[in-house]
Amino acid sequence: MLNKETSKAGRPKSAEKRQQVLNSAGKLFLMSGFNGCSMDMVAKQSGVSKQTVYSHFSNKEALFSAVIEDKCAEYQLDNRHLESEDYALTQVLQERGLQIVKLLHDDQVIAIYRVIIGEVNSNPRVAELFYQAGPKHSLEYFSKCFLKFTTQPITEEFAHKCATTFLSLLQSEFHIKSILGLDFALSDKDQVAHVEFAIQLIVRLLDSSES
Repeated sequence: MLNKETSKAGRPKSAEKRQQVLNSAGKLFLMSGFNGCSMDMVAKQSGVSKQTVYSHFSNKEALFSAVIEDKCAEYQLDNRHLESEDYALTQVLQERGLQIVKLLHDDQVIAIYRVIIGEVNSNPRVAELFYQAGPKHSLEYFSKCFLKFTTQPITEEFAHKCATTFLSLLQSEFHIKSILGLDFALSDKDQVAHVEFAIQLIVRLLDSSES
């Protein structure tokens, strides 16, 4: 029977293997696409058994979703704002907005967008998985933030419209340029200014709804 010390010592190792699998899977999805990647390939690339891969992820779809969620977590796209009362709406939009703009500048994120677009006709399911784990999560998060932090009550429908508009403003022209392989990168200073401009437009939209 395992004692408490042995049990505790085993947990970080399990988490480490899970991350090992995620890192390897992320590289393979970029190299081979969703269709071309298999759980056997992930196990081999990770240096673990296929049983270990399945102990963490029930199937390839779950693994793919976890890879997307892990990349979002890397940029601190978590629920910290919703779990606290100590934020103003503009602060939430500034922090989260800048995190998203930086995420969209990530080479791996740009590459996975291209993979999704390349496979959408042959496998629409992979596009749905990506949308659920990434963009949809951001839309739902911003909707909740607008509902929670606006000074005047708004409807869920209007909160969703604000979230959709804000996310579109953040993506702007540089996002489509990045996917197309065109010159797109914003400097750190320009990224901050870009987010601030988007916030100004959203605040005006909210103000107009109150009048």
